[in-house]
Amino acid sequence: MEEKEKEMVKFPYHPHPLTHFNNISELECHMCFSKPNSSRIEGYMCTVCFECNLHKECVESPLEIHHHPYHPPHPLSLRPLSPSESSDTCSCCGKRLGRGWVYHCPICSFIIHLRCAKEPPVLEVDQPKSHDHKLFLLPKPRPFTCDACALLLDGPSLPWACLECGVMIHRDCIDLPRLIRISRHPHRIRFTPSPPLPAHESSSLSCGVCLKVAHNQYGAYSCIKDDCRYVVHSKCAIREDVWDGKDLYGVPEEPEDVENPFEVIDDKVIRHFSHEHHHLKLKEDEDDAGFDGSEHCQACGLPIRIHSGNFYGCMTGDCDFVIHETCANLPRKTWYMLHPHRLTLKPCRNCNNTCSVCARDYSGFVYTCCEENCGFQVDANCASISEPFIHIIHPHPLIPASVPTEDKRCSVCRGWGNYNRKMMECIESDFLLCFRCIALPAKVRYKQDRHPLVLEGRGGEGAKGESFWCEICERKLNPDEELYYTCGSCCVTVHVHCILGEDPLIKTGGYSDPWGKFEVVANNSCFRPLCHRCQRRCPFPIVFKAYDHHLCTLTCLNMFLRFRF
Repeated sequence: MEEKEKEMVKFPYHPHPLTHFNNISELECHMCFSKPNSSRIEGYMCTVCFECNLHKECVESPLEIHHHPYHPPHPLSLRPLSPSESSDTCSCCGKRLGRGWVYHCPICSFIIHLRCAKEPPVLEVDQPKSHDHKLFLLPKPRPFTCDACALLLDGPSLPWACLECGVMIHRDCIDLPRLIRISRHPHRIRFTPSPPLPAHESSSLSCGVCLKVAHNQYGAYSCIKDDCRYVVHSKCAIREDVWDGKDLYGVPEEPEDVENPFEVIDDKVIRHFSHEHHHLKLKEDEDDAGFDGSEHCQACGLPIRIHSGNFYGCMTGDCDFVIHETCANLPRKTWYMLHPHRLTLKPCRNCNNTCSVCARDYSGFVYTCCEENCGFQVDANCASISEPFIHIIHPHPLIPASVPTEDKRCSVCRGWGNYNRKMMECIESDFLLCFRCIALPAKVRYKQDRHPLVLEGRGGEGAKGESFWCEICERKLNPDEELYYTCGSCCVTVHVHCILGEDPLIKTGGYSDPWGKFEVVANNSCFRPLCHRCQRRCPFPIVFKAYDHHLCTLTCLNMFLRFRF
């Protein structure tokens, strides 16, 4: 180690001395919380607790700045940001302060990121993307509504103004992309300072992403097609789950390739891309008398005898391939409302996959991202959900949640949202619904009832104050707090998990994973096997078998395989 690398410094806000290193470019600085573009940058690191990394440039920042171009009237003092200020906005760039160190004016409320204060000040922009004229920085912070995004920030910020037409724009909105493609609309959309009004001027514009009013006196994105009145708020259009980050200005538009999922052979006969060696014949919903419960749709994974609907079956006698008619029509390539890239439909050969939308394991068809190094994948059930979505238990349309839901719970199942368990929200209330609840089939068939059972719950019609019992597990069912399936004619009610199971998207068949081989079979005998792991009877439609043992759920199976030695 070089002698210079042994240099030690004392930082007032850290209990241990810091060691100098010639290069910490791979580490995140705990003052500015950014990684510079340079491949080599000097800095300091704590070799005692390894919890403090600082760029040398940040450590040497002046404790006070006088006459900064962004705030010339008062001096700015350097200090660490308090947790209560993390959600406040930077007066310079308009983004959340987050964490790290800031320069703050003790006289007024002006506060900016350390990295914003260090950047060379820019006082004018000659050719902004979002405006036709030159923009000038007004160095006095003030609350204002941005003419490019129509948003008023929580605190005062520095406006960029046009001296010719008087518009004021956030710094972050100066270079909004001119032309983009988003996942919510089939055409390209362009930024416009004032989107065109609808054909009837009495009607108002609504954003195609959040469905809220879009005022035409502010900037927004509108469809490039003359006969299409699609409009999106500027900030809605550039959300990470909506836009892929590419500005298509100057890029010629190419037609998207379209592949049909099947070839029509004859009346009610097709050849599907996932089963090309045999023909499939359409069968009516009731034509399932020969099924014993082991036949699952190859696409959605649900049992044919439970899921209501027409289906295709293989015409070869010794082949048990079946697929619902709706699943057979799933497009080979599609855009999805929760992902900015195009997706490709693929058959799945194992059940070690987890859906990026509902966080459930599945073994049916999967839509995967067309982009390299993007691990997004969504099962066929979640992929079939579109917006706005009308659910049987809620009167208002639902759209994908516009804010992170990690600290929120589904209004029905009470499950917590997370990165892989996404939700849809009501535009009229605070109602949230996770995709596990959204993707439940609206109707199912129950072997003890001649009518299809309908999904209800959360105080559905005739349920208020009633006491229901599940026909399968014979336990109490609370209609005011949970979803359930019911027959209005026969007064039959069953829990969702009792009729669909804990792992509804897993098909029967043989599988293998890094921990061993196992088999999934239909639980259709009069004898319910005992789960080797939890020592309870296996009550669900499928059973897992591994090394001569029965397991009731995928959770029990995984625990058994990992700890069987």
